[in-house]
Amino acid sequence: MNLIWLSANIFGLELLKEVLNLNIKVKAIITLSEEAETVMYDGINNERWYKTGIDVYEIERINNERQLFINLEPDFVFMVGWRQIIEKSILNLPKKGFIGFHPTLLPKGRGPAPIINSIINGFKETGLTMFYVSDGIDNGDIIGQEIFKILENDYAEDVYNKMIDAGRRLIRVYLPKLIQGKAPRIPQDERKATIFEKRSMHQNRINIKKESIHEIYNKIRALSKPYSGAYIQKNEKKLIIWKAEIK
Repeated sequence: MNLIWLSANIFGLELLKEVLNLNIKVKAIITLSEEAETVMYDGINNERWYKTGIDVYEIERINNERQLFINLEPDFVFMVGWRQIIEKSILNLPKKGFIGFHPTLLPKGRGPAPIINSIINGFKETGLTMFYVSDGIDNGDIIGQEIFKILENDYAEDVYNKMIDAGRRLIRVYLPKLIQGKAPRIPQDERKATIFEKRSMHQNRINIKKESIHEIYNKIRALSKPYSGAYIQKNEKKLIIWKAEIK
């Protein structure tokens, strides 16, 4: 079985460790090169991939690498922390599935910045979905889900770590089933689908006059590290706020 790991962040590295702990062989890792323009707030030094002893391929744009995927002859591709859109001609190459992870309970919360948007929108509960990647926006058939709480004092990093723990559990339960051909394949209910908006940097600015205390608090928590931070700006000066407390 040829399993290819497609990732460029901490989330992907931690889940790869879980795969290796199960004594499942990974044929190759595909990650972003230093020349790639894609911004990964939670990216890692590629040296950490090489330390796994697995063959590593550094690329700039995934849609230029169809021949690489053909040469690797994948049964599965696991996409775990990847921000580039992938063309259908590549998604269709793995014999048994192109598998992805999305940190919401799909079909709710499709689209960009799921951790940020979940906290900003005041969600008390979210989760991680393992699914078959299709050419739509996070709309592929669901393999499994793990639910976790977002506490009132959770920051982005706290939710990120809960996502990693949920991912480990999904790997342990469903990867063996995928290999055996016994994994669930549950179509998403389009009637329940919601899509998060794409955020721009100017939305990170705190507007004291228009936003409530709770809206500001949620924004600060959502945009804290590993993200770029919520900020107050006066004239040319920008003050980034990483922590807050409501009294």
